[in-house]
Amino acid sequence: MRNTVRGALVMAVVGVVLVVVPASAVSQTRLNPAIDRPGVSLGFAGMGNFVVNQANAPVNGFIDQGGGFGIFVGFRVAPMLALELGYALNIHNPVQDPSGVTIDALLLHAGTFDLKLIIPTPSNVRPFLQVGIGVYELASYADSTNYVTGVGFQLGGGLDVWLNRGLSIGVRALYHGISFTDNIGTDKPFLSTVSLEGNLQFHF
Repeated sequence: MRNTVRGALVMAVVGVVLVVVPASAVSQTRLNPAIDRPGVSLGFAGMGNFVVNQANAPVNGFIDQGGGFGIFVGFRVAPMLALELGYALNIHNPVQDPSGVTIDALLLHAGTFDLKLIIPTPSNVRPFLQVGIGVYELASYADSTNYVTGVGFQLGGGLDVWLNRGLSIGVRALYHGISFTDNIGTDKPFLSTVSLEGNLQFHF
Protein backbone atom coordinates (compact mmCIF):
# COMPACT_ATOMS: atom_id res chain seq x y z
CA MET A 1 0.00 0.00 0.00
CA ARG A 2 2.83 2.39 0.83
CA ASN A 3 4.35 1.84 -2.61
CA THR A 4 0.97 2.40 -4.27
CA VAL A 5 0.49 5.71 -2.45
CA ARG A 6 4.04 6.75 -3.31
CA GLY A 7 3.41 5.94 -6.96
CA ALA A 8 0.20 7.96 -6.96
CA LEU A 9 2.05 10.95 -5.50
CA VAL A 10 4.74 10.67 -8.15
CA MET A 11 2.09 10.64 -10.87
CA ALA A 12 0.45 13.72 -9.37
CA VAL A 13 3.74 15.62 -9.28
CA VAL A 14 4.53 14.71 -12.88
CA GLY A 15 1.05 15.79 -13.93
CA VAL A 16 1.50 19.18 -12.30
CA VAL A 17 4.88 19.62 -14.02
CA LEU A 18 3.32 18.84 -17.39
CA VAL A 19 0.55 21.35 -16.84
CA VAL A 20 2.80 24.22 -15.79
CA VAL A 21 5.32 24.01 -18.64
CA PRO A 22 5.71 27.67 -19.66
CA ALA A 23 3.77 28.33 -22.85
CA SER A 24 5.96 31.33 -23.66
CA ALA A 25 9.06 29.15 -24.11
CA VAL A 26 7.19 26.91 -26.54
CA SER A 27 5.76 29.81 -28.51
CA GLN A 28 9.28 30.97 -29.35
CA THR A 29 10.02 27.68 -31.13
CA ARG A 30 9.01 27.45 -34.80
CA LEU A 31 6.75 24.45 -35.47
CA ASN A 32 7.46 22.24 -38.47
CA PRO A 33 4.23 21.51 -40.41
CA ALA A 34 5.62 18.21 -41.69
CA ILE A 35 6.29 16.98 -38.15
CA ASP A 36 4.00 18.90 -35.80
CA ARG A 37 0.72 17.93 -37.43
CA PRO A 38 -2.33 15.92 -36.32
CA GLY A 39 -2.24 12.32 -37.43
CA VAL A 40 -1.96 8.65 -36.56
CA SER A 41 1.23 6.66 -36.09
CA LEU A 42 2.03 2.96 -35.86
CA GLY A 43 5.13 1.91 -33.93
CA PHE A 44 7.14 -1.28 -33.34
CA ALA A 45 9.60 -1.56 -30.46
CA GLY A 46 12.23 -3.81 -28.95
CA MET A 47 13.02 -3.40 -25.27
CA GLY A 48 14.79 -4.55 -22.17
CA ASN A 49 12.77 -4.69 -18.95
CA PHE A 50 14.79 -4.35 -15.74
CA VAL A 51 13.34 -5.21 -12.33
CA VAL A 52 14.33 -2.60 -9.73
CA ASN A 53 12.09 -3.69 -6.85
CA GLN A 54 9.57 -6.41 -6.03
CA ALA A 55 7.90 -5.50 -2.75
CA ASN A 56 5.77 -8.12 -0.96
CA ALA A 57 7.11 -10.85 -3.24
CA PRO A 58 6.37 -14.43 -2.11
CA VAL A 59 10.07 -15.31 -2.46
CA ASN A 60 13.14 -13.14 -2.87
CA GLY A 61 13.80 -12.54 -6.56
CA PHE A 62 10.68 -14.26 -7.90
CA ILE A 63 11.16 -12.46 -11.24
CA ASP A 64 14.45 -11.69 -13.01
CA GLN A 65 15.44 -9.17 -15.69
CA GLY A 66 13.83 -9.67 -19.08
CA GLY A 67 13.07 -8.18 -22.45
CA GLY A 68 10.68 -8.35 -25.34
CA PHE A 69 8.79 -6.31 -27.90
CA GLY A 70 5.90 -3.89 -28.20
CA ILE A 71 3.47 -2.36 -30.66
CA PHE A 72 1.68 0.95 -30.24
CA VAL A 73 -0.70 3.30 -32.01
CA GLY A 74 -0.35 7.04 -31.47
CA PHE A 75 -2.86 9.84 -32.04
CA ARG A 76 -1.28 13.30 -32.45
CA VAL A 77 -4.12 15.60 -31.41
CA ALA A 78 -2.09 18.84 -31.19
CA PRO A 79 1.49 19.95 -31.94
CA MET A 80 2.50 19.30 -28.32
CA LEU A 81 0.05 16.56 -27.35
CA ALA A 82 -0.42 12.92 -28.34
CA LEU A 83 -2.33 9.93 -27.00
CA GLU A 84 -0.97 6.42 -27.27
CA LEU A 85 -2.38 2.90 -26.96
CA GLY A 86 0.22 0.16 -26.55
CA TYR A 87 0.79 -3.53 -25.98
CA ALA A 88 4.08 -5.03 -24.78
CA LEU A 89 5.26 -8.54 -24.01
CA ASN A 90 8.37 -9.09 -21.89
CA ILE A 91 9.87 -12.52 -21.23
CA HIS A 92 11.39 -13.22 -17.81
CA ASN A 93 12.90 -16.26 -16.06
CA PRO A 94 13.35 -18.50 -19.11
CA VAL A 95 13.79 -22.22 -18.42
CA GLN A 96 15.56 -24.33 -21.04
CA ASP A 97 15.84 -28.06 -21.57
CA PRO A 98 19.27 -29.71 -22.06
CA SER A 99 19.13 -28.99 -25.81
CA GLY A 100 18.67 -25.25 -25.21
CA VAL A 101 14.98 -25.06 -26.11
CA THR A 102 12.91 -22.75 -23.88
CA ILE A 103 10.23 -24.86 -22.22
CA ASP A 104 8.89 -22.31 -19.73
CA ALA A 105 9.14 -18.61 -18.82
CA LEU A 106 7.23 -15.84 -17.10
CA LEU A 107 5.41 -13.67 -19.64
CA LEU A 108 4.60 -10.12 -18.55
CA HIS A 109 1.84 -8.69 -20.77
CA ALA A 110 1.01 -4.98 -20.65
CA GLY A 111 -1.85 -3.01 -22.20
CA THR A 112 -1.28 0.71 -21.73
CA PHE A 113 -2.82 4.12 -22.37
CA ASP A 114 -0.48 7.14 -22.27
CA LEU A 115 -0.43 10.90 -22.59
CA LYS A 116 2.66 12.38 -24.29
CA LEU A 117 3.80 15.99 -24.02
CA ILE A 118 5.95 16.72 -27.09
CA ILE A 119 8.55 19.48 -26.93
CA PRO A 120 9.18 21.29 -30.25
CA THR A 121 12.77 22.07 -31.21
CA PRO A 122 14.32 23.84 -34.23
CA SER A 123 15.51 20.46 -35.56
CA ASN A 124 13.79 17.22 -36.55
CA VAL A 125 14.24 15.85 -33.00
CA ARG A 126 11.20 15.81 -30.72
CA PRO A 127 11.83 15.09 -27.02
CA PHE A 128 8.77 14.12 -24.99
CA LEU A 129 7.50 13.35 -21.50
CA GLN A 130 5.04 10.53 -21.00
CA VAL A 131 2.64 9.36 -18.28
CA GLY A 132 -0.08 6.73 -18.35
CA ILE A 133 -1.91 3.81 -16.83
CA GLY A 134 -1.87 0.12 -17.66
CA VAL A 135 -3.33 -3.34 -17.16
CA TYR A 136 -0.73 -6.06 -16.61
CA GLU A 137 -0.79 -9.85 -16.64
CA LEU A 138 1.87 -12.31 -15.53
CA ALA A 139 1.47 -15.72 -17.17
CA SER A 140 3.37 -18.95 -17.62
CA TYR A 141 4.71 -19.79 -21.09
CA ALA A 142 4.03 -23.49 -20.49
CA ASP A 143 0.57 -23.01 -18.95
CA SER A 144 -1.16 -19.84 -20.14
CA THR A 145 -4.05 -20.38 -17.69
CA ASN A 146 -1.68 -19.92 -14.74
CA TYR A 147 -1.66 -16.13 -14.44
CA VAL A 148 -2.20 -13.15 -12.18
CA THR A 149 -3.35 -9.68 -13.15
CA GLY A 150 -2.44 -6.21 -11.98
CA VAL A 151 -2.99 -2.53 -12.56
CA GLY A 152 -0.32 0.10 -12.66
CA PHE A 153 1.16 3.23 -14.14
CA GLN A 154 4.15 4.21 -16.22
CA LEU A 155 6.04 7.47 -16.57
CA GLY A 156 9.22 8.67 -18.21
CA GLY A 157 10.30 10.18 -21.49
CA GLY A 158 12.38 9.89 -24.61
CA LEU A 159 12.90 11.40 -28.02
CA ASP A 160 11.86 10.77 -31.61
CA VAL A 161 14.05 11.59 -34.61
CA TRP A 162 12.00 12.23 -37.75
CA LEU A 163 13.72 10.93 -40.90
CA ASN A 164 10.94 12.32 -43.11
CA ARG A 165 7.26 13.23 -42.73
CA GLY A 166 6.24 9.55 -42.65
CA LEU A 167 9.03 7.81 -40.72
CA SER A 168 10.83 8.26 -37.41
CA ILE A 169 13.05 6.33 -35.02
CA GLY A 170 12.94 6.78 -31.27
CA VAL A 171 14.17 5.79 -27.84
CA ARG A 172 12.51 6.03 -24.44
CA ALA A 173 12.85 4.99 -20.81
CA LEU A 174 9.79 4.31 -18.66
CA TYR A 175 9.26 3.40 -15.04
CA HIS A 176 6.44 0.89 -14.47
CA GLY A 177 4.74 0.46 -11.11
CA ILE A 178 2.52 -2.64 -11.06
CA SER A 179 0.21 -3.58 -8.19
CA PHE A 180 -0.95 -7.19 -8.60
CA THR A 181 -4.61 -7.62 -7.72
CA ASP A 182 -4.34 -11.43 -7.51
CA ASN A 183 -2.28 -13.31 -4.99
CA ILE A 184 1.06 -14.89 -5.87
CA GLY A 185 1.28 -17.46 -3.12
CA THR A 186 -0.02 -15.59 -0.10
CA ASP A 187 1.10 -12.13 -1.23
CA LYS A 188 0.13 -9.40 -3.68
CA PRO A 189 3.48 -8.02 -4.92
CA PHE A 190 4.12 -4.47 -6.08
CA LEU A 191 6.54 -4.76 -8.99
CA SER A 192 8.76 -1.88 -10.13
CA THR A 193 10.54 -2.14 -13.47
CA VAL A 194 12.32 0.19 -15.88
CA SER A 195 12.00 -0.45 -19.61
CA LEU A 196 14.53 0.84 -22.14
CA GLU A 197 13.17 0.86 -25.68
CA GLY A 198 14.15 1.54 -29.26
CA ASN A 199 11.38 1.90 -31.83
CA LEU A 200 10.45 2.54 -35.45
CA GLN A 201 7.30 4.56 -36.24
CA PHE A 202 5.24 5.11 -39.37
CA HIS A 203 3.21 8.34 -39.48
CA PHE A 204 0.02 8.85 -41.46
